[in-house]
Amino acid sequence: MPDRISDQDQDQEILITLGRIDGQGTIEAQERAMREAAWRLAEAHYRVEPGTHRIYRLKGGKEDDRTIRLLEVNSETVPSGIVPIGFGPHPASGLPFSSVIVEITPEEFADLQEGRLRLPDGWEVGEPFEKPGQQTPGREP
Repeated sequence: MPDRISDQDQDQEILITLGRIDGQGTIEAQERAMREAAWRLAEAHYRVEPGTHRIYRLKGGKEDDRTIRLLEVNSETVPSGIVPIGFGPHPASGLPFSSVIVEITPEEFADLQEGRLRLPDGWEVGEPFEKPGQQTPGREP
């Protein structure tokens, strides 16, 4: 006898088909919330790490993965290669998503750009986050 899909599973499939995930809202709304949370996290890191020259969003991973990944180029860090460090969500701080931070030196960033250093499979450097006070007028975080 074939497996029967429950009404609840059918409802979940409909929500996914309509662009909703886990009943938490539209995919677009979740991605907007992730961008905003990533901006807040990058802004906080710029403020507490004066040696941070640039922070980039790291793209990649599974399509349904809701983890914020940042690459931080910091002249005050110790060269150690690509070492992703994961953190759980912290809703009280306005960060309802898990995050992964990769901190590298400017020299390591040059190595990354020239292919001598590699990110984990499927990851790539995305758009930069401007330092607070250096944003282009009218640019959305």
